[in-house]
Amino acid sequence: MLRVTKAKTTPGQKFGKAAFLNAAKKTNERLLLQVLLKDGTTYTKEEVTKLVEDWKKKEVKA
Repeated sequence: MLRVTKAKTTPGQKFGKAAFLNAAKKTNERLLLQVLLKDGTTYTKEEVTKLVEDWKKKEVKA
């Protein structure tokens, strides 16, 4: 899912919301990242992966 750039990245390197949105392969991934990530905040790939995993584990409220 989180293919940020073709260039090599270093561990712990942070990227903005736009980089993750541009890297999303599918529309549903892009929509999820649009909702979860905050504008003006940078994230590591690991942080975004954890945010997405935690969101997917959340209980659905009826």
